[in-house]
Amino acid sequence: MSLLLLGIIVLLIGWYVYRANESEKIIQQLIESVNEKRRFLLRDSSSNIQAKALEKLILSVNTLIDDYGDDLTETSGFSNQVEATLSSIQEAVFVLNDDHIIEYANESAERIFNFGREMEAVRLESMVRSTSLLEYLAKFKINRATAMEQVSIELGGETLWFEASCSKISLSNRSSSTAILLVLHEITRLKKLEVMRTDFVANVSHELRTPLTIIKGFSETLVDDYESLSGDEKIRFTKKIKNNAERLHLLVEDLLTLSRLESQPDQLDYSVHEFDQLLHDVKENYARRLKQNEQSIEVDFDFEIKPFAFDRHRINQVFDNLLENVFRYASEFTVLRLSADLSEDKSYIICKVSDDGPGIPEKSLPHLFERFYRVDKGRSIEKGGTGLGLSILKHIILLHGGVVRAESTLGKGTTIIFSLPYSNVVEI
Repeated sequence: MSLLLLGIIVLLIGWYVYRANESEKIIQQLIESVNEKRRFLLRDSSSNIQAKALEKLILSVNTLIDDYGDDLTETSGFSNQVEATLSSIQEAVFVLNDDHIIEYANESAERIFNFGREMEAVRLESMVRSTSLLEYLAKFKINRATAMEQVSIELGGETLWFEASCSKISLSNRSSSTAILLVLHEITRLKKLEVMRTDFVANVSHELRTPLTIIKGFSETLVDDYESLSGDEKIRFTKKIKNNAERLHLLVEDLLTLSRLESQPDQLDYSVHEFDQLLHDVKENYARRLKQNEQSIEVDFDFEIKPFAFDRHRINQVFDNLLENVFRYASEFTVLRLSADLSEDKSYIICKVSDDGPGIPEKSLPHLFERFYRVDKGRSIEKGGTGLGLSILKHIILLHGGVVRAESTLGKGTTIIFSLPYSNVVEI
């Protein structure tokens, strides 16, 4: 009897050991599934699992793994949407750690600062040269409420301007894992326009002040000392007032013309005209101002040029402007030549106005078409120019779809070259 009891005890112990080993195997497999974030596959029969009282545990673990997978998919999809959005915007976006290591840079940042190549895992300072940006980031670390600020960045030999803004972001669910989100919005063009506007206002103020001061001074003298002035003095003062009033009138007219050209770029009145007729009309208009037997105007015309569409009034204004400049600043010329030729591909008319006057210094050529730029300021004011004529000319040519440039050699003369699209040609 005791032997039978002993055998039963041994069998029970063996059964419990077997069951414990099987449970341990299942639990180990369950742990592996959790670590690998995959569902647990029920290799044993459901009755066997149920008998081991593990079925509920396995179902709960599988449910958690399924929920985790859904959350991961949703988070991944959202992250992809965010990255796609950041890639499509024009602003340069960086995610930096506390050591300024770039952990993320969008496509615009890579295009602007690294020729489209990746920038991750490198220091911001090695890619972006800007003292003002580093100072801004330093201030942000001290005071996270730092407002948006303008910074300058040296890139490719020129200075670019950006509006910089920062914020702290979390890299993960762990509160201690944070980074800096840096956004750079380029404002270089706006900055240049602001400088141009400031310079323009300053130049206009200066140009208006001089004739107004002269008019005010001579008119006050006429009023206060009228009785004591001689007749010749009164005439001279009156002429001074008249000349400066005319100068003011020309300046205002040029400013209005420039404003209309800039604000209404579609105002050109296109119609088909014969270009050679325009050149000969210009020549005739200025022939009476030539010095007899000393000066001449010559016209060179390519007779392959058929009548084509352009704004005759505006192009006539271009030639008037150029010839007025020659008579005003190169009055000792002997030959003034007007020419028009077809370009090699026959898509443009190449026009030239050349003189053999004193010429223009090479350093002045790049600035010749800027507003209020004068090669010789004292001489220009003396001769009554407004400093806007060549800027108006440039706008007219650009509105037609052409380009303009200047060539000059001191002592040998100046040539202004501009092009006009050769379109809407009429065969005769």
